[in-house]
Amino acid sequence: MSEKSRKPDSIYQQYMYSYPHKTAYRALPDLKIRDYLPRLAGAENSLYFHIPFCEAKCGYCNLFSVAGRNPSYLEHYLDAMDEQLRQYHLEDYVFSDVTVGGGTPLILTEKQLERLFSFIDRGMGKVQNYPVIIETSPNQTTEGKLAIAKAHHTQRVSIGVQSFQKEELKRLCRVHSAEQARKAVALIRKQEFACMNLDLIYGIPGQTRDSLGETLREALFYQPEELFIYPLYVKPGTPLANREEKPSDQTCFFYEMIREYLSLHGYEQYSMRRFVRSDVATVFPAESCGFGNTLSLGCGGRSYLGNLHFCTPYSVRQTECIQRLDAYLETKDYTKITHGFILDEEEEKRRYVMKNILFASGLNVNEYYRIFAGDLKQDFPLLSDWESEGYLRLCGENYLLTEEGMAYSDALGPQLISEQVRGLMQEWEHNFITGAI
Repeated sequence: MSEKSRKPDSIYQQYMYSYPHKTAYRALPDLKIRDYLPRLAGAENSLYFHIPFCEAKCGYCNLFSVAGRNPSYLEHYLDAMDEQLRQYHLEDYVFSDVTVGGGTPLILTEKQLERLFSFIDRGMGKVQNYPVIIETSPNQTTEGKLAIAKAHHTQRVSIGVQSFQKEELKRLCRVHSAEQARKAVALIRKQEFACMNLDLIYGIPGQTRDSLGETLREALFYQPEELFIYPLYVKPGTPLANREEKPSDQTCFFYEMIREYLSLHGYEQYSMRRFVRSDVATVFPAESCGFGNTLSLGCGGRSYLGNLHFCTPYSVRQTECIQRLDAYLETKDYTKITHGFILDEEEEKRRYVMKNILFASGLNVNEYYRIFAGDLKQDFPLLSDWESEGYLRLCGENYLLTEEGMAYSDALGPQLISEQVRGLMQEWEHNFITGAI
């Protein structure tokens, strides 16, 4: 691995929340889930339930989700998820936690939400008192739905507020009002979940220091245990890209403003995006990310079983997402694995480094050696470059990002992508832009 550090042209290049990126996934040979489920035995495992439905498509959203489906369609989707869970036969495996993501899971009716939690109970088997994470949006957040979530082990609720400013919400094509966001956050707070997270966005066109400051002040009024604060990215195929919108040229300044403001008000920075209130014991601490498994149910969620990563083929455009969903609803055999990526040892090393070094907990040199029997600096010489450039420092056995390195996370992370994966990602993007997919 002879890559050398490249001085970033921009701080904001790519959010590396997983590796390899789903655009690097390709068709797989005829694989069956039953041959890979034994990897769950004795391992750290999570369940993920994907609800890929929203009230409307946000201007910046390039996730696998669709808008405008009626309750009967969602019921059909739950039928399919029920069948998938039945075919997986998870009775012999143990999972420690559950995430329900989307989309907007609370778009389900109360009856449908109860049904979803019955699936979760079946998937978790004999495990009791497991934590559940669930996502929501302001217009879908009701007292009744939150009560159902609270009664079914939910410890963390994450709500996509993005801004408390009317014009900024309009610019982002969000369909909720600032007032509805306030009401929804207050309802979540009232239920006293162990952790409430607010998602916010900075770098919105037209955003100012004053408007961002007001949003931050309003957010902290509710004393959230966590905040995830994202820089705006405008990706191909999204409404903002179609309108040729661009992020604010003040985005870097806004990041510094956010970091300083939250630090002043008692929040610790766990990553470029994640801030945790320092006076609470977070339910989901920052710790070394090894090779835990995640098994996803539903259409669009990704599964990680050892070095096998798989999911529904990635789509952004609504017509393509709907086609994928319709195919999922009509599937007879959910045990087939047809699309994904099998990581060799080099790619596993890259994933491990990336999933640790971009977080405040850092990358442990001795742990890397124990797992891979390799020398970290020899395998990744660019770490020495980052060190000399002031992005990284060695503190005892841990490589930790400096303050500047944390700010450059979205420029440093992409440097860890292999040439193979980078080529596959570029091929996908070219085909997407040209209409070949």
